[in-house]
Amino acid sequence: TGLEILREWATEIVFEPDEVEKERGVVIEEWRLGRGAQARIFDRQLPVLMKGSKYAERLPIGDKETLETAERSTVVRFYEDWYRPDLMAIIVVGDVDADAMESSIQSLFSTIPAATDARERPTFGVPENEEPLFAIATDPEAPYSSVSVVFKLPEQDKNSLRSYRRSLVEQLYNGMFNQRLSELTQSSDPPFVAAGSGGGSFTRNPDFYNLFAIVKEGGIQRGLEVVLTEAERVRQFGFTSSELERQKQDLIRGYERAFSEREKTESGRLVGELVRHFLEDEPVPGIEFEYDVVRQAVPGIALEEVNALARQFITDRNRVVLADGPEKEGLEYPDETELMGLFKQVESATLAAYEDQVLDAPLMAEMPVAGAIVSEETNEDVGVTTLVLSNGITVILKPTTFKNDEILLAADSPGGTSLVDDNRHVPASYASTLIGRSGVGEFGPIELEKKLAGKVVSVSPFVRELTEGFRGSASPADLETLFQLVHLYVTNPRADSTSYLSYKQRIGSLLESFKADPAQAFRDTVQVTMAQYHPRRKPFSEETLEQMDLMASLDVYRDRFADTGDFTFYLVGAFELDAIKPLISTYLGSLPASGREEMWRDVGVRPPTGRVEKAVRRGIEPKSQVYLHFSGEHPWSNEDRRLISVVKDVLSTRLREVLREDLGGTYGVSVNGSLQRRPDERFSFVINFGCNPGRVDELTDKVHAVIDTLVTVGTTDTYLQRSRETTMTAHRVGLEQNGYWMNWLQFYEQNDLPMSDIPKGVIRFYDAVTVDDVKTAAGKFLGRQNTVRVVLYPEEWGKQD
Repeated sequence: TGLEILREWATEIVFEPDEVEKERGVVIEEWRLGRGAQARIFDRQLPVLMKGSKYAERLPIGDKETLETAERSTVVRFYEDWYRPDLMAIIVVGDVDADAMESSIQSLFSTIPAATDARERPTFGVPENEEPLFAIATDPEAPYSSVSVVFKLPEQDKNSLRSYRRSLVEQLYNGMFNQRLSELTQSSDPPFVAAGSGGGSFTRNPDFYNLFAIVKEGGIQRGLEVVLTEAERVRQFGFTSSELERQKQDLIRGYERAFSEREKTESGRLVGELVRHFLEDEPVPGIEFEYDVVRQAVPGIALEEVNALARQFITDRNRVVLADGPEKEGLEYPDETELMGLFKQVESATLAAYEDQVLDAPLMAEMPVAGAIVSEETNEDVGVTTLVLSNGITVILKPTTFKNDEILLAADSPGGTSLVDDNRHVPASYASTLIGRSGVGEFGPIELEKKLAGKVVSVSPFVRELTEGFRGSASPADLETLFQLVHLYVTNPRADSTSYLSYKQRIGSLLESFKADPAQAFRDTVQVTMAQYHPRRKPFSEETLEQMDLMASLDVYRDRFADTGDFTFYLVGAFELDAIKPLISTYLGSLPASGREEMWRDVGVRPPTGRVEKAVRRGIEPKSQVYLHFSGEHPWSNEDRRLISVVKDVLSTRLREVLREDLGGTYGVSVNGSLQRRPDERFSFVINFGCNPGRVDELTDKVHAVIDTLVTVGTTDTYLQRSRETTMTAHRVGLEQNGYWMNWLQFYEQNDLPMSDIPKGVIRFYDAVTVDDVKTAAGKFLGRQNTVRVVLYPEEWGKQD
């Protein structure tokens, strides 16, 4: 069926006039969706960046006037010109019989006649420029300021072993440069919010090298100066051998991991690579070949070879400088002369070589005293083993063979920020963010990153409203490091003042710009409305910054992880039970536990009752966003949770058909339905879509009409079957994914459900559910007793002249 659909798309689209008009509306809504401050800035910078080329004239989607007025005959001509066999490729990746698939493709597609008098497919380059080009653009709604220096690179061969080796050298160069920029970002007075070095292409020819920085308001000159200074430092002194060695470790480890998973790589990833091969002539030698080349080539890449790229990338020719940011009174931007002066200033500056500071110490100075496994129980139905440790910790283990080089870890405990008073909510809510950025033990954040070079491991603590815990992952080779990090985050967390000041400055520097963003104003309005202005749901503001307190956050963090006796840990992935048990006893069994008994508390956040409508008038573009929310109290059950999911699927399909396909009124509709159990039992349905401001009421009425039909008339077996097929396909695929098992193990454990139901429970549900069940559920969950509508309109919309 899939091939037959492709065959029809390739040659048999009839372009019925009514359908063209409907799709015209959809494409215009796609165009509208992409409009905003960044689009307006890009409109002004694109002609400079692509000066002298076709790409300077417009984006591929076209302009609105063309979309509105293009004749059907023009669309048909485009289809006939470019949808033809000599420009097509069919790519199939998956669990298929290759010979049978090839035969089917030949049978279906070989009969398509070759194009006669085929229109020549032109290619367009971007001309070189001797003198630097500048594009400085501002916008009243710009969410941040940024500066970039783009260097057009000469066209190079991409299909030789030599070019592949060069790409490895470039990866090493950019990796080391980005590490240096990251270190500057983590200073107490960071020159930029983020910065980077990288290559790529905006078009098929030429490639670009780009240096960029996102900066605070008024910080373009400083940000550019620091980025250029670091580039000049590399040009003068190069990188150090220790930097190169770490980067080589990371690079080789990445390819080693891909090679290890070569038989278990997702089909979508391989499809993307093959599409690029067809469209862009990207080589696809296969990971076996690539890993072999990497193992042979990377160790022999000399420091001088990497350092030489600085002079090849950064030249006086083919430069384009882009600067942009908010347009507001009193905020001035450098002109071309000032920006050019920074290049000359940096070139003449006296610089010192970079010093690579590395802490040469073990991650853990002393091994902890191991605890014991006091009980073990195995659920043979799902291959899950549950351990209880001597300190009270429960460990749930699911060994798998889905991935060769992946182990996932999760942990949770009841409590969270709910146990903190409202007046300490801000330090509590930022506790895991600030402590998680501070490193562990003797290692600050920069030292820790260097210590972990060549390892595939990550651990992130969290303190949420109702729980605290961990999320992490590792390669089997780095599993002990994963456990050591968890142990250190519990027993020896850090509060790094430099990291704190950096984080506070960077997020604070964006605050003013965010205030001008219409989408942010819309999100903030939704947030406070749905929480009825509860103090724990205030939007981020200057008040938030003032209430942040590193040491108060550390106190909350330490308290939340002081007693791990009520923690449940989950591990899913490529491990053997006998091998992992000693690590569990050593690193988890030794965590502190004092027998503290606690439970999260309900802090009283509730959605509004009755009907609430709000309008947010912000923004220049003629675009609206509609948020509809239905809620109410309802007892939790796994059956009703699944029924809500079916209602969501049916409603999502119907709204797409009506709002997008029939009315051409939106590019897409988002529908989410849930039944929560904690802190209180209630259902929630949320519908989101963007549209022309003039069609808000019309489309909202259609949403309610579709809902009313679902409630009063019900649905059909066709829609129920679509939900069943989509869910069953996702379930079947998910049962061979570590992340899927991790999510459901936690869900079933937290809700005291039998884990044996994970593979079969949803199947039994869909075998039994009927259209009458869906109609009844829709009546329960889509009533209009408690509804919220929030609409974003342009600022001038509806105002009288």
